Formats: sequence, structure tokens, C-alpha cells
Amino acid sequence: MLIARAAAALLTAVLLLVTPSADAPGSGPVPVQWRATWSAPADAEADAEYRDYKIPLYGASAQALAMAAGESTVRIHDARTGALIRTFTTSGATVDGVWVAAGTVVVLTTSQKGAGQLLRAYDVPTGAALWQHAVTFAGERDESGADSYNGPRIMVTERGVVLAERRSEPLTLLSLDLRSGSTLASTVYERHCDLVAGAGSRSVLLLDHCAGNRVRLASVDPATLRLAWTRTLPSPPHSFTFPDPEEADDWPRLDLTVSGDGYVEVTVGDYAAFHAPDGRRLSTLEESLTSAGPVRGGRWIEPMYVGGLPAERGDGVEVIVSELARWPLPMFLTSLDPVTGRLRALPLDAPSGQASLVGTAEDLAFVQSGGHVTAYALTYGAATGRELFGGVARDAWPDACGLLSAADLRSQADGYVPRPAMGSLLGWPLPKPVQCDWIPPADDAPVISVSVDWVAHSDAAARRMFAAETTRIKQGYAYDPVTEDPYLLDYFWTVPSGTGTAPEAVIGVGPVIVRLASVSRPALRLLAPVLRDKLLARHGLPRPTPVPLPQVHWSFPTDGGLRDAPMVTDGIVYVSGGDRVYALDAASGRPRWARTIGELLQVVDGQVYVSDTGRLHVLDARTGVAKWQWDQYVLHEIEDLTVAEGLAVFCTGGRAVALDAASGRRLWRTGERGCGHLAIDGGAVYVHEGDSTVSALDAATGHRRWSARSDAAVTAAGKVVYVGTGSRVRALDAAFGAERWSAPIGHGLDSAPELIGTALYARDSAGTLHALDARTGKERWTFPAGGTDSATRVTVSGNLLYLAGPGGVHALDTASGAQRWSTPLGSDVVSGPIAHAGIVYAGTDDAVHALDGVTGTPRWRVNTGEPAIGPVVGGLIYAHDDGNVYPLSPASPPGAGE
Repeated sequence: MLIARAAAALLTAVLLLVTPSADAPGSGPVPVQWRATWSAPADAEADAEYRDYKIPLYGASAQALAMAAGESTVRIHDARTGALIRTFTTSGATVDGVWVAAGTVVVLTTSQKGAGQLLRAYDVPTGAALWQHAVTFAGERDESGADSYNGPRIMVTERGVVLAERRSEPLTLLSLDLRSGSTLASTVYERHCDLVAGAGSRSVLLLDHCAGNRVRLASVDPATLRLAWTRTLPSPPHSFTFPDPEEADDWPRLDLTVSGDGYVEVTVGDYAAFHAPDGRRLSTLEESLTSAGPVRGGRWIEPMYVGGLPAERGDGVEVIVSELARWPLPMFLTSLDPVTGRLRALPLDAPSGQASLVGTAEDLAFVQSGGHVTAYALTYGAATGRELFGGVARDAWPDACGLLSAADLRSQADGYVPRPAMGSLLGWPLPKPVQCDWIPPADDAPVISVSVDWVAHSDAAARRMFAAETTRIKQGYAYDPVTEDPYLLDYFWTVPSGTGTAPEAVIGVGPVIVRLASVSRPALRLLAPVLRDKLLARHGLPRPTPVPLPQVHWSFPTDGGLRDAPMVTDGIVYVSGGDRVYALDAASGRPRWARTIGELLQVVDGQVYVSDTGRLHVLDARTGVAKWQWDQYVLHEIEDLTVAEGLAVFCTGGRAVALDAASGRRLWRTGERGCGHLAIDGGAVYVHEGDSTVSALDAATGHRRWSARSDAAVTAAGKVVYVGTGSRVRALDAAFGAERWSAPIGHGLDSAPELIGTALYARDSAGTLHALDARTGKERWTFPAGGTDSATRVTVSGNLLYLAGPGGVHALDTASGAQRWSTPLGSDVVSGPIAHAGIVYAGTDDAVHALDGVTGTPRWRVNTGEPAIGPVVGGLIYAHDDGNVYPLSPASPPGAGE
């Protein structure tokens, strides 16, 4: 069960990090903590694996950390203290790579004038330029497919700079002196091989798979390019013939991860193992995860990974840093025991999230996360058995099943039963379960899952981790601004399989961080405050004083992402989330009825139209009781439903189908000529057939009256129909399709023109808004709004027209097109603008904004997930994001909700 924490199954490996007996001291000093020593802003991309030629933008040594900081700037910090040693610029060139070794900074630059790439070296203490070398890179595989190199093109070590170039076929390795840039050695690598490489501080490792199915691991001296040693590795299970580009996807995956001190993890197909700097195999990946026994010695190698804990997935496939595992919460630095070959990890006071290990040196590690790079220093001490837990005793972790009770769950159903899970943390038995699924007595009630994500060594550390985690959530997921408080955040988590989202709430109180999950968002909204208040009482903390958002009248959470704007009529708000349709009281937000039936399409004339995989359901708007159903084309989705003039017309399977709206009786259908962008007006149904044809059909019979070219949806207005064809807007006679006028607009239309009063507004694909006289087609004015998002609209109030442009909203004079004001909103408008009662509303990717309609001055904003806005009913503007619907009041005081 997804909500029942699939992560529990993912983390069932027995990774024994220290003596797994009890929280009792061990013998001899061992690594016990990674302590943050300094932090600095760092916006450069961290993971070199996903950059061209695997070139990093960070370089680290025991003396200095260098980083790209802006297009042409490099900053150098003291590795121990973080003090800024110097900043220098590469004028006229873009910084594409940064390395540090033995007091030397090496920078790869690309000329902004097209003069190619240069490798430049600078002295760390003085900043003096030492040398430069022109470099040329080629693609990963030559045209014949004879050989492949998929490693870094530049490897900087203390003994030399090694370049992997294709000066001629095949691959050439070139060594340069670190301090002078002079050529030390050059060698041509063997053909007919797949090759990857990696570098430590004093060595270069090569892994190749060559003709004859031979696999070899080799260490190369960076100064001489001579082999220091080679090791033959197990071959893949069947032979491969080289070269054969057509079978490239079937070749075994080759990969290397090299620590700063020369230890290496090797992957060849299904084979994965760790080797020492002298080539000795220390352990397979499976052995590194499951080996038993106490810690021997007090040293680990420099960290190789950062992220979730090393784990063995439930399908038996070992992974080093599990991207799927979301428990426990902190990120871990993972190293290797050089004696036993076992992986070991220690937590950091930060959530795993998006983090990259950008450098290591001796007992230092540099981690980039959340726009900063942080330096961590390793400390040693006596083994207590608490190292994996950040110094916290295991019995300090609360019982997850004790955080809620059956009485707490009565709001959902009577008879909930707890099912404990995760009784251990990676081989360490925990005295109390840290995950618990509350199982309902029947299938119509939701499962409620509780997970103790972490218990920090102090309240302050937990607050930092909670703040970082909630910041990460807000940046990447839809969250609930209505229920957010200093201890709680309700949000939608994206399921790793890409199949949807799962509602969760993260709660941080005292040293404890807990996650609550359920498929039911209404249940989550009720129970998350209950769990929060129990933790507050346990730790002697007061309940937070509610700070209501003054704009929000009420909010309602649905059990799935809202796909369309709410529909409001006769005092009822209709929304759908997932496959459930809700009818809410417009005054209070309380549900009047709910049906698990499909996706809400329309509410017209007291009837609710719902689509369910090709079936059209029609419900009574007041009661939700079914009135009729149509399901003749169950294999095709129902799209573009339009209800007007007693008809319900929609597209399905490339056909237009017309039903009697009162009875559901089919009146007519078209052939499979394509169908989209339906409109009903004046006894005609306009349907976009194929790629560039619009047809006018008789609403009673479906007979074609006429057809014309149209690249965009039509706008029907009585006796005239407006269409877009190529780079022109055309007005057609609604009765016969004859052209009344045609006007050029410069670029094609992405959406239907909008008729407002006597003006026709058309936004072309270049983002220019054209105002045309609807009667003659004569151009009144144009405005270069920019942007091409057809999801945004124009709206007119009085003598002002409002439209969205990149990053904000513009107000134009309707007569002249002159701009009256322009207000930036910090990001692009994704819905609106909508004007009502002197206020202009617009939704960006993180907020709903209210602007003064006359001046553009911001009145207020409500921070949300990515919102859509509309309609305005009863003086309220209805907004929704991925999970909530809420009406907002225009009367809130300026500045409220900031």
C-alpha cells in the first residue's frame, strides 16, 4: 500500500553501522558525527554527472573550496573556516568547470566571442595566473561506433591534470603538469572498448569493457599515464560483439564512483563491488550492506555519497543512495570501512531532499543543498551505539502507534486497529515501532499512516530540519496555506512511479518530526491537528494561536488534484478531485453531497455532467441523484462537452455527439472526421474537424451547413463567426460561411479570438495582442505583451483592458491601447487576470494576487500552490490549487496575507 509507506519495504536491509547490541560504549575512538562548520551561498549546478562531459562547478581540497559563482566568477573559500580567500573573474569567458588540487585552482572557460575553450590554472595563495591550455572535446561515441568514452573529460589530481580528448581516432589521454601546464605524457587508448574513468586526489581509475567480453579495472599514474595496477573483473553473463551501435542499449552499464582518497565502487552490469586504492576487492555491494560484526578501527574513507541511507530494495536490487527511500528524514554521508568493506553512514542536521556531495578532503565533506554549500567536519569519539541516530538513544523514539488512538479516529469510523511497522532502523532494533498503519473496519474508510521520521538531538536541530523540509516541500509540491502553522504543513507528495499524488502532513514538535499520510485529504485535515496537539502536550508546549488568512472565507480539501475551476450556481459550489465530485455549500464550504463517479465537466440548468472513461453521467444538482447515463462509446474519452439550447454536445472517438439534455436521448453524431473546440450558438454547432477545418452543423439534425479553414477554435457571436487561419483573423457569415472580412495579424493564433463589446482581441503566437474592430476587421491598436501562453486571458472593466505578460499584469486603455500601468508579480501569470468590482485578480505559480484596478497597486496576496482562479460569484473570487478550493474576499485590507 502506497500510503502505508512503501519506503518501509524499501529499507529492509540490515546495514550494521556499529556494534548492533545495545546503546553501550565500544572500544576505541570511532567517527561519531559530521558537524557543520560553515556555509556559503552557492547557486551553481552541483551534480557533474548530468553536465556536459561530467565537468564539475566545484573543486575541493584540504586547503580550499572553489566554486563557480556567476557566469564569469570563481570564489575561493578556506576549506576549514569558510573565510573568503579571493574572488576572481574570467573576463570575456564563461566558467564551465572548477577544480582544486595542491594549492592550484583549475578553471575551464568558454570564450563569449566564440574562440573556444581554455583550461586555466591559478595559484590559490596569490591568485596569480599560472598557465592556460586550449581544449577540444568530441562526442561520446565516434561515427563508426568503434569505442565509447563516458567519463569526465578533465580530471585534476595532485600529480597532474589528465585530459581525455579525441585529437584523432581513437581516444587520447594527455597529462599536464599542475603548476606549469607543460605536457607530461600522452597515450592513445585501446580501440574497441567501452570506457569510463574517475579520479581521486592522486590517481586516475579506468574501467573498460572490451572486445572478447573482457572487463578490466586499472589505476593510472596521472603524471606518467602508466598503469600502476590492473584487475580483471567478472565478465557480463554473455558475450558482446564490438562495435555494434544498434545494440548499444544492451551493453552492460559501466560506472565508477571514486572517493577522494582513491577507493572505488565499480559497476559492470549486475556486478558491483568496492576496491581499495591498490586494487584489492574489499566487498561486493551486497556484502557492504549485510556484513555483520563490530567496527574495527576508527577510520572511514572520505565520503562517497550523500542522500538517503544505503539500502537493499524490496526486489533484491541493491542501491547505494536510495532515491525512493523517504525514511528516515535526514540526509546521510556514507563512507566505507577500509578494513571490513562495509558501508557506514552518519546523519546530517538537514533533510535528504535535493543534495549533492561536491567535494571531500581528509575529514571534510562539502554538501550543496538549498542554494548553499555547507562544510562538514568529521569528529571522533567513543562508540555508544547512538551514532546512526545522531546521538539520540533509541528508546527516545516515540511509539508511532501511540501518537493516535482509536478514539481519535472515530471522526472517520469506529473500530480502527493499529498495525505496527518498521521495528528497526537498518538492523538496529527499536524498542517501539516507528511506523504504524491504522486499518479501518471497512473499505469505505481510509487507512491512516503515522511515521516517526526523525528524533533530533535537540529542539533547535529539529526546528532547522523541519524548516528546511517544509521549504523544500513548498518549492516542489502543492501545499495547503490554510492549515499551515509553525508546527504543521499539509501537502501533496508526488508518487515516484508518476501515477499521481498522495496527501501527507509533516509535523515538527520539540525534537520529533512526524509524517501523517492518508488517501483522504479531509481525514488528514481533521487528524493532523490532533496529532500535533498531542505532541505539543507531551513536550509541554502551548497550542499555536490560529492566524486566519483574512481573505479566505473557507477552504475545502479534495481527495485529488483539482483539474478545473469550481462551478458555482444557486448557492452551491461544484468541484471534483480525483474521481470524486463534491457539492459544497457556498456560504460555509460544508459538503451537501459527494459521489465517487468521475470528473466534473459542466453544471447547467440544474444538472451536473460527469465523465467516467467514456461514460457521461448526469446528476441532479441539488441531490447528486443520477438522472441519466450515456455510454455507447466506453472506449473513448468524453471531451469538450458544451451544453446550451437544450443540447449536450461533446467529442468522443473523433466524432461529435449530440444528446437531448433533458433525457440523454441521442439526436445525431458525425463521422470520424476529428472533433474539438465545440461551440453552440444560434441553432448551430461549430466543431473543429481535423487540423484546419471548422464546420457549422445544424443543431437539430447534425447536417453540415458549411465548412471553412480555421487553425484555432472559433468564436461564435450571433450572425458572425470569427476564426483564425494562418496569420489572419477572419469573420464569417454564420448562416453560409461566406467571408465578411479578413485581417492580417502577423503571426498565427494559438487560441480563439475574444469578442468583448465591439472589439475583437487576438493574441498571436509571438505574444502580441491585436485589437480589431469586430464589424470591419480594421486594426485599432496592438500591444507587445510578450509570452505565448494561451491559458491566460484578457478581461475588460470600464475603459481598461487587463492582460498577462511575462512576469506580471498590464492595464491598457481600450480605445488607444496605451499602457496605463504594469505590475510585476515575480513570476508568470498562470491563470487570469479577472477583473471585478475594481480589483484585478491573477494567479502565479505560488500565489493569488489582488491588484487595484485603477493603479495596479498590490492589495494583497495569498500564498498557495499553483492556483487557478475563477469564477467571481456573490462578490467572492473562487480559487483552487492542486487540492483545495477556497473563496477569497476582495474586501481584505491592503497588505493582508503577505
